[in-house]
Amino acid sequence: MTESFETRPAALILRDYREIEVRHGRLAMLAAILWPLQEIIDRLSIPNSFGHTTMIYGGVTLPFVSLFMTLVMLLLGYLDIYAASIKDTDVGDAFLPGECFWDPLSILEGAPDSMKRNMQARELNNGRMAMIAVLSYILQEGISHEPLISLPWNQILFEPAFEIPEVQAWLDGQFAGASKGVDEGFIQEIYRELLEENDSTIII
Repeated sequence: MTESFETRPAALILRDYREIEVRHGRLAMLAAILWPLQEIIDRLSIPNSFGHTTMIYGGVTLPFVSLFMTLVMLLLGYLDIYAASIKDTDVGDAFLPGECFWDPLSILEGAPDSMKRNMQARELNNGRMAMIAVLSYILQEGISHEPLISLPWNQILFEPAFEIPEVQAWLDGQFAGASKGVDEGFIQEIYRELLEENDSTIII
């Protein structure tokens, strides 16, 4: 086993490392989305009396997102086994790193290898960013013991913009500035004329 590993070409070893990175990146992209989504759903659905829920330290949580993540991981595991069987019997070493030989939407069907490599490079870069994001999630919750979405520096990422106090103040200032340029006397005069035309008795 050691002898065969040592004689394995460096290009194939690098390709195997690249495949590992691609597959870890896929899991990280799922985790980067589902981690805060789980906490958002919990905050909307679970009473505050149960306390805050964090992905690291646990707590009362809903099972839906976690169950979905488990099913996705099982699917990815099956695809890994399926891809490995095809590589061993049909393809051999002539495959792209991370190739799972399953394209239900036919996105890359008939595409040249250059396009496939370009898409793989994009997936690889997104996966790297997702792995960094998940690491930041772990560090933030591990140090603060608070849910990721409750930390003040993450507010702009997980709160509607109009609910952020700074954004509210800015919007109020913009609308206030716009209303100052309107002549209130002119508006009242038009309103009086409309009332007179309709023989209204409302006193302004």
